[in-house]
Amino acid sequence: MSFDFTALAKLRARAYTLQQQYHLKHRAEQLWPYVTANDVIDQRLGLAAPNYTVEPLYEGQSLLFAQQQGLATTEQYQEFPYEWLPPHYMAVERVYQKGAFRYFSIVWQLQDRAEGGCIFNCTFYFVPRCRWLVFPIRFVLKRLLRGLGEMYHDIDSKVPQHTVLGFEAFFQNETEHLESIKALTEQWASLMPDNAIPQKMAHYIYTAPDKRVTRLRPFEVADYYQLDRVEVLRFCLLATRAGFLNLSWDLLCPSCQGATVQTERLDKFMTTAHCSTCNIQYDANFDQNVEVTFSPHERLRSLDQHIYCIANPMATPHIWAQLNFAPHQQRTERLQLPEGRYRLRSPALEGELYWQVVAQEGTACIQLALTTPLLPQTELISASELEICFHNQTEHDLTLKIEKLHDHGRIASAAFVTTLQDFRDLFSSEVLRAGVQLGIANIVLLFTDLKSSTELYETHGDARAFAFVQAHFDIITTIIAQHQGGVVKTIGDAVMGVFSSEGRAVEAILAILASFNTYNQQHDDESMTLTVKLGLHAGPCIMLNLNDRLDYFGSTVNLAARIEGMSLGNDAVLSASLFEHPEVQTVLEQHPEVKAESLTAQLKGIRAEQTLYRLQVGASKPL
Repeated sequence: MSFDFTALAKLRARAYTLQQQYHLKHRAEQLWPYVTANDVIDQRLGLAAPNYTVEPLYEGQSLLFAQQQGLATTEQYQEFPYEWLPPHYMAVERVYQKGAFRYFSIVWQLQDRAEGGCIFNCTFYFVPRCRWLVFPIRFVLKRLLRGLGEMYHDIDSKVPQHTVLGFEAFFQNETEHLESIKALTEQWASLMPDNAIPQKMAHYIYTAPDKRVTRLRPFEVADYYQLDRVEVLRFCLLATRAGFLNLSWDLLCPSCQGATVQTERLDKFMTTAHCSTCNIQYDANFDQNVEVTFSPHERLRSLDQHIYCIANPMATPHIWAQLNFAPHQQRTERLQLPEGRYRLRSPALEGELYWQVVAQEGTACIQLALTTPLLPQTELISASELEICFHNQTEHDLTLKIEKLHDHGRIASAAFVTTLQDFRDLFSSEVLRAGVQLGIANIVLLFTDLKSSTELYETHGDARAFAFVQAHFDIITTIIAQHQGGVVKTIGDAVMGVFSSEGRAVEAILAILASFNTYNQQHDDESMTLTVKLGLHAGPCIMLNLNDRLDYFGSTVNLAARIEGMSLGNDAVLSASLFEHPEVQTVLEQHPEVKAESLTAQLKGIRAEQTLYRLQVGASKPL
């Protein structure tokens, strides 16, 4: 945001003011996600989409310029970063190099009323290029304010009572698309028979805002219609395989969360990217910044993919608040932060601050010096409101971002999608390029083995023993798929499985043990019983292409395999870190029939002695 602030202050002082007040029935907190969706609002108002260009300053910071059709001529301007403090304040400033304006700013303010609802003030500040343009500009801006008023009242009438995705109020009238919805539902019915998902997905395709259909997130669809997230994702995979949808691997910028790189095939995926808006280079991490999205085939719907507003709050929902500071500026603001973890950072400063907020009655007062480096410390804040005195102690302007770390949004990560058995069955040819390795910060790996399988073949002969072994595979693979996992490969009588959730993985191994208990009870002959060994561990690893399939490599994989070797049969052995995970403890609390005992072991190839936990289900005992 490099600019002569003395000149900017003079422009602000010269600005004409035009204000409109709207009385809305909902409170500010309910309206905030919708009235700050400027990208959708500008499109609905019929404004021209700007052409944005970015000028890099230094690593982590750049200038934003735009060219847009304006008052009978093309306008060129520098746009400063938006400011916002939810749910009451948002503002943006522009300085013009060409066009009818020299300066233009908009301030949005929402103030709750004691009797209910809120007052919404929209204020324009402008400096014309010459004095005779004052009245034409006022005429155009008044017309824009009337259009905004109609839009805000329309939003106010459509705000939902419960789910808040931030775009429910922008759906099109379904009556205009009933025939298309019906036809597509009929085509999709065979993909998922006797299920509501095909009709709901068809409704979404034809009525949701362009922006949300262009990058269709299955979890958003599921939450909007209150459907199961994974089932909606499964349907998207099926519809992609059938040629109705396109699948995209999106590499997200860790700063703005924009999809800097998108590719339709995993073998074309780039492992590094540069975000010109944020001016940073970054790497792909499959479970942190690689998202799987979908889009309808162009024959289903023509979509407007222009960007009408690049940096509003709803374009970066992970940033809770954002403030701009001139050199040496001091200002005091009040923030209402929900409970959770937050990170404070600025592209212009080194270091980061962390807050852990616990909502309690009262106001916490904080003095925050913005200087470099920011010390990477975590501060516990117990208050429902924060009064912060900011002081920019640097010689340059900066933008401060307060990011939510506890809100992961509705993103289907690539790591999660590729663990699903449905994906591995439908898209078995989707693999990484040879030699490409992608990091995964955390994945759960399962290794199984069938005990005494050699004796099984000697006792029953190859054909019958193979049938028993196949039954063992069927039990394990079916349960892995049912618990949102996937089979990576089989090795002889062993299975390697993968999960993205610790809790789901432990639920799966408990179900496997219970299923084998049931199977064995149905076969009185001891020579026909099947004894399974299970080992489970979670941690970071590398994903790669091995023998034309997605596989996993690293010390986590090795340790998981060694842990399976500690199983005695009819039991499951877990690493201590996995056993102590909160999700795992929650699952075990729900299964009082499961017995757990600790043990220590020196695993082959592992230097340090390991603490492990052995799980048994019901009356079964290790053999």
